[in-house]
Amino acid sequence: MNAPTVTEVAESPVRVLRPGLLDRLKINNGIKSDDALARIMGISRATLQRYRNGAEPSLGAVALLADAFDLALGEVVVKPEPAPEPDLAVAS
Repeated sequence: MNAPTVTEVAESPVRVLRPGLLDRLKINNGIKSDDALARIMGISRATLQRYRNGAEPSLGAVALLADAFDLALGEVVVKPEPAPEPDLAVAS
């Protein structure tokens, strides 16, 4: 297994929002739109979308989200799953 390059490390997020968390929070708390959720979190809807797509959230956004919904920081963020390694086997 090769070590990641400096560029790959710099581009890959260290932590991401727990998968499905935003949708569960919306459903369980009766929040009707991403706009409303973004306002609660104190971020823009565009930033919320970036977080949904796997961008690393700021510590401030994670803290606001945790405080707003009475969650521990560990309930909000997780380490992203590593990308699967390509199968380099050669058929003979």
